[in-house]
Amino acid sequence: MQSKVYLFEDLALKNALQPLTQHRKVAELWVGTSTLESKWLNRVSNADQADIRVLSALLPLPSTFTLLDQLPADSSYVYNGQVLAQKGQGTHRIEQHLPFLQHPEDLLAYQAVFLNAEIKGNHPDSGNNTFIAPEYIYVHPSAQVQGSILDASKGPIYIGEDVTIQIGTLIQGPAALLTGATTNIGAKIRPNTTIGPGCKVGGEINHCIFFPFSNKAHEGYLGNSIVGSYSNLGALTNGSNLRNDIQPISLYDYTVKGPRNTGLTSLGQIFGDFVTTGVGTNLNTGTVIGSHCNLSSIGFPPRFIPSFSYGEYPALRAFDLEKAFASACAWIALKNQKIPENLRQSMEEIWKADTSFRN
Repeated sequence: MQSKVYLFEDLALKNALQPLTQHRKVAELWVGTSTLESKWLNRVSNADQADIRVLSALLPLPSTFTLLDQLPADSSYVYNGQVLAQKGQGTHRIEQHLPFLQHPEDLLAYQAVFLNAEIKGNHPDSGNNTFIAPEYIYVHPSAQVQGSILDASKGPIYIGEDVTIQIGTLIQGPAALLTGATTNIGAKIRPNTTIGPGCKVGGEINHCIFFPFSNKAHEGYLGNSIVGSYSNLGALTNGSNLRNDIQPISLYDYTVKGPRNTGLTSLGQIFGDFVTTGVGTNLNTGTVIGSHCNLSSIGFPPRFIPSFSYGEYPALRAFDLEKAFASACAWIALKNQKIPENLRQSMEEIWKADTSFRN
């Protein structure tokens, strides 16, 4: 029997996963073809009806489901002091490692796992396209794919509802383009990439996750990166994802308020929500950009840019809150979405939390 779960947030982990969690819960983070919360399918319930309380950062893998169903009454799974799941009073603590998100880049580490597990091909008619290993390609009937090459020989490819793939697009699996996403002419989508709902992309994108309603519509490279919602990367915005000396990359960590060695040799940028970059902006390896930033640069800006930063580096200044709110509303309207009722309150909370960083 499948256990019903209630997903609980851990504030320390939510803080560690910034800037991706500045406007959303941990359970609302995207990986593979959907959010964490949606991967629990019909298992999620409210607190009163649930069998088990489960950490929202826990990765919903088949092995996770199996162990949760085996959790004894009044027991907890604990790993290094972190409660991962609790049944009843949870008084009996069982040391058990279950994969869970601890840092933003962890989402990238599990991209291939989820994409390979979640995409099932439907052997679509190739039409005027070239489909390599079509048995591993899924194309929704409403999608439009024109004059493009899709190569699923190394991993499956998902083309979702109302997706538009313009001529000359090259896609290597595993990759997913979700509802309403669009590629520009000649886009190059490389493995382990998710293009979220309503996104428009072009240029070269490798091992990235685009949260819903963001754009990187023109030429420029982005690799091993995560882009929050309602962000827009200007033409020829480029992100480095490899140090010249091929040494491990450090990333700004909101928990330690400083750089943390990730141990990874390939890591690009982590963008919050509502980030816009000017034409020709270059971003260094391991750069973190908070939410509501509007920036441009000829040289490389710092590897940490706090939320509500505005201007052309090195003359960055605080983004006026009223102007930032108007800009956010404009981007939401451009994507034909409804402005959240709590948007202003959420922005004020981020503004206050990041004030010390801007100073």
